[in-house]
Amino acid sequence: MSDVSYTLQLPEARLESIERDADAITLRFSQVYLVQEMENAFEDSLWTQAVNLSIRDYSLDGELPACPCEISGGDITNNIYTYRDHAPLPINWHGDVRCTLKLTGNDAGFSISGTGMQ
Repeated sequence: MSDVSYTLQLPEARLESIERDADAITLRFSQVYLVQEMENAFEDSLWTQAVNLSIRDYSLDGELPACPCEISGGDITNNIYTYRDHAPLPINWHGDVRCTLKLTGNDAGFSISGTGMQ
């Protein structure tokens, strides 16, 4: 049996909406590229799908963008590990988490920190 890993890619992701409540903020992406890498495979698989990313006990740095918008890249941090423009799946992280996103065609970005990300 071969090992399989999945990666979420941030560049060209389409952020459709952002929902907030007292405990969490949810980024709703209508399109995110996902890569499936298989050990000993000749090629990786690439496809798009909708993805929700929720951050608990959050604090916001910067202004949230008007949605929908396209993401040009960013960092996703799980405690001491920072992933530039991608993140390994599944995401079910606890501790110090952060999602910093850059918008296509705009120098502005925003960052969300929290105690958990799913």
